[in-house]
Order: sequence, then C-alpha cells, then structure tokens
Amino acid sequence: MCAYAAFQRCVYSHAACVYIARSVLVGQFLLFSLCSKRFFAYLRGMEVRRNEKITFRCSALEKAALSEQAARCGLSTSEYCRSLSLGGRPRERYTEEERELLRDIARLKGTLQRLNNYFGGRQYREVFEENRTLITELQKILSR
Repeated sequence: MCAYAAFQRCVYSHAACVYIARSVLVGQFLLFSLCSKRFFAYLRGMEVRRNEKITFRCSALEKAALSEQAARCGLSTSEYCRSLSLGGRPRERYTEEERELLRDIARLKGTLQRLNNYFGGRQYREVFEENRTLITELQKILSR
C-alpha cells in the first residue's frame, strides 16, 4: 500500500475506469479517472518518494533527442520522460531574448489598439485625407 494514496477499488462505468483513491494524509475519498490530470496534480502536490526504477531501451539518437528536448524544457531527462508517460506535454522554456521579443510584441499590440481606437470612424478618414494632401504637397516640393 502506498504511503499517500491507496487504491481501494476500481469502478467500471461507460468503458472508463474510475478509481476511488483514499488519501491517507487527509482521510477523505476522492474520485479520479485512470489518467486524470487532477490525480497526478494531487500526487505532485505531495512529497512522493520516487524509489521505483523503470528502464527502457532506445537508440543513441533517441537518447540524445530526449536529452535535448528535456534541456529545452528545463527538466531532467527522467522528469521529461515521466511527464510524457503520464500524459503531460512539457513546454519549452523561452530564452531571455525570446521573452524580450514577446514583451515588445505585447507593447506594440497595445500601441496599435490605442491608435485604432483614436483614429476609428470619421477621425480616421479626416486624418487620412490630411496626410494625403501633405504627401502630395511634399512630393511637389521634392520634385522641384
């Protein structure tokens, strides 16, 4: 029996296996599906000792690819494989340069929205006509 949650029974309903897990720490019954994100989030919140070892074979290229992807996500290879096997989708971490670019894009989006709100409707047409006359006058001056 696990120190944190004991699976008491399995209830089959509509081809979905639902476990009633009993929390030993809290002493309450919880319903979880077989691969429920809530269940794994529940277990992640606890200090779980990971002393069981699973070994699998892969090629050198696959191992290098797993290590590279884990590094891009900021996880160890075992944490990355564990997350994938439990149905998770680890996300790549952004570099500082990418974060700065995203901040710039967000600022530009806000500026464009403010300009759109300011020049919306009639004001836009008036400003457009003013700019068109200014451009034609500047072109006349430059062509002399």
